[in-house]
Amino acid sequence: MPRNTTSEIYPTVPPIIMEVKEDKEHVRPKSNRKRSDTTLLKRIPLNKFMDLKVDYAFKQLFGTEKNKQITVVFLNAILQKTNRNSIKDIIFINVEEVEEYDGDKQSRLDIIVETETGERINVEIQFTDQHNMINRSIYYWSGIYRRQMKKSMAYKELRPVIAINIMNFNYLMQTERFHTMYHLYEDEEKFKLTDVMEFHFIEMPKLIQAWKKEQLDPWNDLLARWLLLLVCVK
Repeated sequence: MPRNTTSEIYPTVPPIIMEVKEDKEHVRPKSNRKRSDTTLLKRIPLNKFMDLKVDYAFKQLFGTEKNKQITVVFLNAILQKTNRNSIKDIIFINVEEVEEYDGDKQSRLDIIVETETGERINVEIQFTDQHNMINRSIYYWSGIYRRQMKKSMAYKELRPVIAINIMNFNYLMQTERFHTMYHLYEDEEKFKLTDVMEFHFIEMPKLIQAWKKEQLDPWNDLLARWLLLLVCVK
């Protein structure tokens, strides 16, 4: 499928200085940070990095057994605001097992994992706006949810499925937030009907705008650090 280059979408992304840390308590506040007293801070030209959004790089980083602990940290960074228990372990599921038709391979860049509690998580990157992301995400979510059912299995045994959509374009015009989350709620009293359905939409251009406006604190926001790694390469 056609893909926009990052340089076309983000022509003036500023240089990014990042200290890679996973534990929030070990990230120093801005007031205490000094370039001279740490060897972990380095200014590296962004053109020296591989674009982590391309198929090979993304799947090598997040979709292989040898790097599954990296995937666990990345997923926990996304899911931390939904009050789910932290993921401890995952297994990778072959994407071909849940493809609905032959065109899926050309139109999708994604990974599917199952957690230690049986929850399934689908992470998809979409490069171009085909004006169908909501319906598309629900469609793929339903296929993954339905395929859990086995012979003699009760409906109550079906485990939650979480869809994470990372988009290289703006899509949801109702908000300026780059990360939005969705569940099924009752219309008037707003209580949650079920936790088996959960959707995340991450819009990369909004992330960049927040970065330019200095509304991001990647030193203390693990998800922001991960997403900036995905978006910073031109």
